[in-house]
Amino acid sequence: MSAPTPPVKNLEGSRGDAPGTITEARSFEYFTPAKRRATQYEDVTIDTQPDPHRHLDRGWPLAFANGHTIWDSRSTALKHDGWFDFRDPNELWERNYYQQGAGYERQIEDTVKVARFDRQPQRLAPEWVEYLRANMQQIAFYDQGIWLVVASTARAILSDSICHFTAFQAGFKQRQAQAIVLYAMDLEQDHGEFAMDAARQSWLDDAHWQPAREYVEKLNTIVDWSEVIVATSLLFESLVGTLLRRELFERGGAMNHDTVTPVVFQAAQMEQRQVQRFAAAFVEFVCDSEEHGEANRAQVQEWIDEWLPQARAVAESLEPLVSSLPNGIPFEEAMGRVEEELAATLESLGLRSRSEVTA
Repeated sequence: MSAPTPPVKNLEGSRGDAPGTITEARSFEYFTPAKRRATQYEDVTIDTQPDPHRHLDRGWPLAFANGHTIWDSRSTALKHDGWFDFRDPNELWERNYYQQGAGYERQIEDTVKVARFDRQPQRLAPEWVEYLRANMQQIAFYDQGIWLVVASTARAILSDSICHFTAFQAGFKQRQAQAIVLYAMDLEQDHGEFAMDAARQSWLDDAHWQPAREYVEKLNTIVDWSEVIVATSLLFESLVGTLLRRELFERGGAMNHDTVTPVVFQAAQMEQRQVQRFAAAFVEFVCDSEEHGEANRAQVQEWIDEWLPQARAVAESLEPLVSSLPNGIPFEEAMGRVEEELAATLESLGLRSRSEVTA
């Protein structure tokens, strides 16, 4: 007697393939793709974080001693009817995140090698070398501070697709800080000591760095992870981070015939563009919530009204760095560029970049 035929799951081909063909697409995803078909990013990201509103039909199996569950909706003032519906516009996941970072590091390493072969470091103007010695490595402490903020925030986030990018953002800041320190060590081969202790003391003591340090320390006191995304990724990094990376060291390096410094900071700025896309997509996502969008928009605007004036004050405190830049640009021009770009982003999201003054 022949054995009974085992049951077979039939898959309906969503690509128009004939049933049973090897290219037939799956039709049993446990999430709804953003487009017609799930991407690889979605396959490896969505539902890697549990949630009782999706698949834990018996509730949370564990809770903290204070009664809070593993992930708690009270961790943010914003509300959404489907946190797991968010998609990172960059579609970053582990493999392409590491490939991207490795690519940036190879680019920097190759640029240093070519510059050294052509003896370019020895030909840098002395005033530009001294500017780098006096001001560059402080940004590694800035990056370390932002790393701590976003890394600490990731744990409480209410969906995997938001949490994953926040963790990658923390990784960006680690790579950026390390790249600056390694580049300073390269410069030491031709120009003497670039003391990290001196940069640390400057970050702690110099008047023009104190507003930035205080802002970063204040970010670490925020308990609402959505507020951290707004205050850090949408506002502070867009305004102050871009002023430091692009206006000082990308543009400043080019104006001083330096081929390596701009590459180090361009890599960081490329990662920052991904952060800006993520932050804008997040704000759009919460403000477009069918049930909670209006209340979310009001809360986000309240955070902008609170944090943006402080971020502007930090940027303005960095005027001495811009004004002392050899072969540099007027501070008003540099500040105007970053402010205009941030204002355009906020306007595209239907948000104000300045508080409305009422009589």
